[in-house]
Amino acid sequence: MKPEEMEQAILGNLAKKTGRSLQAWFAVLQDSKLTDKREMKDHLKTVHGVGHFQAQTIVKHYLLP
Repeated sequence: MKPEEMEQAILGNLAKKTGRSLQAWFAVLQDSKLTDKREMKDHLKTVHGVGHFQAQTIVKHYLLP
């Protein structure tokens, strides 16, 4: 599977796997007031139990202009 395909699969299954939509995860990040990319990923993983690749994808899309 190509990286782009993997990312689309993660996004497509995000709500089912995590219980929250991408927009809901954006709200979690906004509420956290974190600005560092690594801290955001760690927050999602440790506080919310999100998987590594899911956290990486959520943060990537959150930080897109």
